[in-house]
Amino acid sequence: MEQKHHYTGLTDAQVLESRSKHGANILTPPEKEPLWKQFLEKFGDPLIIILLIAGVLSIGISCYEFWGLHEGAETFFEPVGIFVAILLATGIAFIFELKADKQFSVLNQVNDDEMVEVIRNGNTTSIKKKDVVVGDIVVLNTGEEIPADGELLEAVTLNVDESSLTGEPICHKTIHEQEFDKDATFPSNHVMRGTKVMEGHGIFKVLAVGDKTENGKVFEAAQIDDSVRTPLNEQLDGLADLITKLSYIFAALIIVLKLMVFFNWSPIVLTLAVPTAIFFWMVIKKFDDWSWKAVVPSIIGYFVILMGMVVYFHDTLMPGEQIAKLITYTLDTLMIAVTLVVVAVPEGLPMAVTLSLAYSMTRMMKTNNLVRKMHACETMGATTVICTDKTGTLTQNQMQVYDTNFYGLSAQSLGNDKDSLLIEEGIAVNSTASLDYSDAEAVKVLGNPTEGALLLWLKKAGVDYLNLRESAEVLEELPFSTERKYMATIVKSSLFEGKTILYVKGAPEIVSGLCKNIENNVSKTDIENQLVEYQNQAMRTLGFAYQIIDSKADVFKDGKVVADNLTFMGVVAISDPVRLDVPAAVAECMNAGINVKIVTGDTPGTAKE
Repeated sequence: MEQKHHYTGLTDAQVLESRSKHGANILTPPEKEPLWKQFLEKFGDPLIIILLIAGVLSIGISCYEFWGLHEGAETFFEPVGIFVAILLATGIAFIFELKADKQFSVLNQVNDDEMVEVIRNGNTTSIKKKDVVVGDIVVLNTGEEIPADGELLEAVTLNVDESSLTGEPICHKTIHEQEFDKDATFPSNHVMRGTKVMEGHGIFKVLAVGDKTENGKVFEAAQIDDSVRTPLNEQLDGLADLITKLSYIFAALIIVLKLMVFFNWSPIVLTLAVPTAIFFWMVIKKFDDWSWKAVVPSIIGYFVILMGMVVYFHDTLMPGEQIAKLITYTLDTLMIAVTLVVVAVPEGLPMAVTLSLAYSMTRMMKTNNLVRKMHACETMGATTVICTDKTGTLTQNQMQVYDTNFYGLSAQSLGNDKDSLLIEEGIAVNSTASLDYSDAEAVKVLGNPTEGALLLWLKKAGVDYLNLRESAEVLEELPFSTERKYMATIVKSSLFEGKTILYVKGAPEIVSGLCKNIENNVSKTDIENQLVEYQNQAMRTLGFAYQIIDSKADVFKDGKVVADNLTFMGVVAISDPVRLDVPAAVAECMNAGINVKIVTGDTPGTAKE
C-alpha cells in the first residue's frame, strides 16, 4: 500500500503504557455468577418449587408411616423419586446452558484473535485484534473488519459498511473536510469498531478500544435481561398456581368431611369448618406472592384455633376420653390431605419440559443457532411478530442490473459498435469495484456493490472488464462523493486508437444536467418519466455520459466536471434481489399467524416493493 507519510507508530513501552491506561481491546462480558449459584437458580422454576414442597411433605408422610404405622422402607420410594426427578430436571437444564455459554465464549475469543495490520516501532506488523491499544496506527484494506474506533490519517476511495451500528451498508469515509457528509451518524473522518471496509484502503489512529468504543456501548446496552419472563415461564406459573389452589381446596374438603363423619354430622363440625376454611383461604391468597412468612404463622394459628375450639367444646359436646381419638383422627386426616397435595403435583412435568427444551436447543445448535438460555427456545415458538431488517436479510445484499436503457444500444445488447464499446470501457474503467473469481460458481463482488452489479452485467454479456481496465491508461480520476453524486475518469482508450475519453457515472438527474447532448435525441421529459418508473419500483438508478477530449479542453476544475460537450448515454436500473428462501419463509410465518414487519430507513414505497 502506498503511504503519503511515514508513520513510526507506538514503541513497545508506549504500548504497555497505553494498555495500562486505557485497557485492552476486549468487550467486557457481563459478570457471571458462580456455578453453584447458577445451578441453584434452576430451582426457581415454579413447578420445581412445588416438587420441593411436595418432597418435604412426602418425607413427613413416609416417616409417619414408617415409625408410626410400622410400614416397610418402601414408603420412602415416593420422596426419593420426587427428589431424583428434581435433580434430573435441574441438572439437564444446567448442563445444556453451561455448554451453550462455553460455545459463546469460544466465538468471542476467535473474534478477538483475528490478526490486524499495525505500524509499531516504525515497521508494519500483524498483531491480534485484542492487542490493539489507543494510539496505534492501523492499516485498513478492503474486506477487513475495523478493530477499534479511530480517526483517519489517510483514506483512498474508502467506503465502510456501518450497518451493524447505523443500518447504512455504505458510508463514504474521507479526510477532506469539503467532502464530509453532514448528515452522517459518525464523522466522515472517523471509523468504528465492528464495521467493515467494503472498498478502498486507509490508515487510522486508534482513539478508543474495548468498552469505550461505540460498538462496546451497543454491546453493553444489548445485554440480556434475565429478569424478563418467557411465555412458558408465565404459563408454568399459572399451572403451578392452579395445581396448588385446587389441591388445597380438595384437601380442605377432605378435612371437613372427615371431621363431619367423626362427629356424626354434629354442629361442632360447622364450628371447626370456619377456621379451616379461613386458614386455607389465607394460604391460597398468600401463595400467589410466595409469602411463606405469612403462610407458616397461618398454619400454626389454625392448629391453635382448632385445638382451642376442641378444648372449649369437649365438656359440653364431647366426652373427655374422645379428645385423644380426635387428635389421632385429625392427624390421620391431615396426612390424607397432605398426600393428596403431593399426589396432585406432576413430578414428570418438569422433566418433560426440560427434555423438550433441551432437544429444541440441540436442534438449533445443529443449524448454527446458539441459544444461551434454554427457555428462549420456547419463546421462539411463541413469537407473534417478527421485525426484520431489509438489506442483507430479506435481500441478498448483492446488487444486480434489473434493466438497462442505453439510448444508442440496439435491443439493449452489447456488440462491436461504437456505443457498445463506449459502454463497456466506461463501466470497466470508471469504477473502483472488482470481481473475485476464486469460486467460478459464485463470483463475488469486492468493493461498492452497485458498481459490482455493473461488472457482473458485463460478465454476463461475455465482456472481460479486467482486460479493458488494464488496457486503458487512466490519466485523471474524480472519485465519487456525496456532494457531487457522480464519479469521473479520464483515460487514454485502447478501443479508440488511443483517444482521450472522459467517462462520467452517477445520479441520472445530476449527470444528465452536465450533458449538452443526449443519444438519439431523447427528450429530458422521457428521461424523467423513465426515472420515476424505476424509482417507483424501488430501483437504484445510474446515469452514464462520455466525451472525447482534445488537448485544449478543460475537464476538471475545483473538484467538479466542467467539460462542455458531454453526451448522455442512458440509464441503468439496479435492484437488490430478494433471497430465494425469503418468500417461502415469510409465507410460512404468516400462515402460522406471525406478523412480519420490515424495519428499514427506506421510504414506505421502497419497502413495499
